[in-house]
Amino acid sequence: MDETNRLDCAASYRLEGTPVAPLFDHLAALGAELFDVPVCLVSITGREDQLFIGRFGIDSETMPRALSFCNETLWSDLVQVVPDLSMDDRYRANPFVHGPSALRFYAGTALFGQDGVRIGTVCILDTQAHHDFSENDRALLARLATIAASALDIRRNQLSGSAAQRFVETTTMAVITADHEGHISFWNPAAEALFGHPARDAIGGNLTMIMPERFREAHLHGVSRLAQGGSPTLAGKTVEVQALHRDGHEFPIEMTLSFWKTATGVGFGAHILDISVRRAREARLQHLAHHDELTGLLNRRGFMDGVERALAENGRATVLALDLDTFKEVNDAFGHAVGDAFLQALSLRLSSAIAGDAALGRIGGDEFAVLLRGDLGLVHAADVARTILHVLRDPITIAQHQLQVGVSIGIAAAPIHATDVDELMIRADLALFRSKRDGGRAFCIFDNGMGADLAANRAFKIEIGRAAKNGEWELLYQPQVALPDGRLIGTEALLRWRHPERGLLLPGAFLPLLEMHAAAFEVGTWVIDRACAQLADWRARGLCIERVSVNLFAAQIRAGNIETIVRAALARHGLEPSDLELEITETIALRHDGDLEPLRALHAAGVAIAFDDFGTGFASLTTLKRFPLSRLKIDKSFVTDLVTDDHNAAIVEGVIAIGHRLGLRVIAEGIENGPQERALAALGCDEGQGYLYGRPMTAMDILNRFITRHERRPIRALFPI
Repeated sequence: MDETNRLDCAASYRLEGTPVAPLFDHLAALGAELFDVPVCLVSITGREDQLFIGRFGIDSETMPRALSFCNETLWSDLVQVVPDLSMDDRYRANPFVHGPSALRFYAGTALFGQDGVRIGTVCILDTQAHHDFSENDRALLARLATIAASALDIRRNQLSGSAAQRFVETTTMAVITADHEGHISFWNPAAEALFGHPARDAIGGNLTMIMPERFREAHLHGVSRLAQGGSPTLAGKTVEVQALHRDGHEFPIEMTLSFWKTATGVGFGAHILDISVRRAREARLQHLAHHDELTGLLNRRGFMDGVERALAENGRATVLALDLDTFKEVNDAFGHAVGDAFLQALSLRLSSAIAGDAALGRIGGDEFAVLLRGDLGLVHAADVARTILHVLRDPITIAQHQLQVGVSIGIAAAPIHATDVDELMIRADLALFRSKRDGGRAFCIFDNGMGADLAANRAFKIEIGRAAKNGEWELLYQPQVALPDGRLIGTEALLRWRHPERGLLLPGAFLPLLEMHAAAFEVGTWVIDRACAQLADWRARGLCIERVSVNLFAAQIRAGNIETIVRAALARHGLEPSDLELEITETIALRHDGDLEPLRALHAAGVAIAFDDFGTGFASLTTLKRFPLSRLKIDKSFVTDLVTDDHNAAIVEGVIAIGHRLGLRVIAEGIENGPQERALAALGCDEGQGYLYGRPMTAMDILNRFITRHERRPIRALFPI
């Protein structure tokens, strides 16, 4: 027998620290009288002590186990008898065998608990030796131990029953029992509170009193089947059903059922919980899963589900895809709080523009959609689009600001243009794109020409997916110089696609599709690693160069792990954070404001962050202040006419001044001739990039053109003007 299991069994009787019934002292007194001895003990053997739960003839409640005479008795199957303790080598040194009250005689037998586990002993002791302890005496002592064991079991069951009773009376869970006919036999206080029926009324009544009328027949049939010997199908299972309160209202409950056989048939019980709060929470979560929290409109998932249901009903539906033309300016100029309030007000105005069975959803930050169910036709859809354009013509007042945005609308209908929800949404988006391309603030209906473009784009996207696996991506590098002295200070890594059929493709041919492709993240990660590897290789070959710049995709920002990827690439190639510059566009900065913490961490570590093509988007001075920037890049559209156009010159001068006041370096793109370079230098521009210093070229071309092992010549010497 494992000692741990023995101790666990003994502990299950809860004898230590709890009052023990006088019955065990009476048993000890009876034993002393039966055997005419001064001491009789009923004891439980613990790890270190022997606990006397029944005692006669001594005052102590415990004895160290090391001094006990019962250690061998505990493990013996026979009654142990020691006629004279003083003559037994095992016990003659025991301190209780010496002195004026020295013990001389011992007889004991094991005390068995549940499943025959040895938990203690029953023993008798005397100050006189006994050499006449008979077999009948041994049998009588064993019977006394059996009586003690039975008393222990009864006590434990009473304690368990008492604990169970206290539990069901105090638990917040309703507990009900009933007989084979459904008559209630137990009804705890929680059941009273849950169903409204006091126990005096419920006990003896039928369970149908807490069931809605529509469920009673099925319940009675099930009870009848059990009464006839059928197997319970719900035993041990938890089910959710509707229950009936005394006042007549229904509410949801969760119920777990138990069944047992009785002398008269079958009994069963249930513990029951009110799940009204949980159901309400689930309904709230379900609502949030399908609705936009800001506007209360359907979100993308809810809207798509609505389109799918409409198509499942009769295969006919029309979708209007809406995009706000200048909402980014509102958000950037007045802040997110005003932007959110504007979207809420705009949602109300859009809701007023549609009627009947139409549904309105907000499927993106500034993207909405309208679902027209049934076969209403494209003429009706065009009328709805005109109404939307009309209601958004007037400005919306938010916090004393008169705010106005335009809207572009794309329309597609099923089954004319598509037969499933995804295709229908894609075609509406294509029509929306055409509307925006044509100037916006208008609507456009999908046509087959757009479908041909879609097919071509799909084929191209498949080829993009294969490009990485086939090693078709390449990097070219364009020099960046310090304008004051013409030194080479860096290069910008520029992505190219070596297409197996079309040859080397420039970004304009593939970048718009790549940015929306799942491969964008993978390609962007490859660009970072390849550019870092190339910088390390240049330096190993003797090229003196400060940094390499790479452009980020929006997918890399959304992923949230750009910091980890950059740090790993730098460490892999033995570079410092200051050796790398990351370029982001204004669009990425504005659309992913909440995802830029990793960039801030990289900037703090020393990685440079550049704002690419500054001045061509909607970024404001607030944007410049908010983002972790190191450098502004003046777009080449401002540089081209810098010398001949005073307006461009003023813009460039202003950007340079703003950048310097914010502590940023400024680099100009698209420098093609000396006058442009000299004008930029005169305006204080720090750095330059363009055909004047070199077209995008291979890494080997960079090395061959610019390596200077023994003298440092400015790039102008290599490209004289």
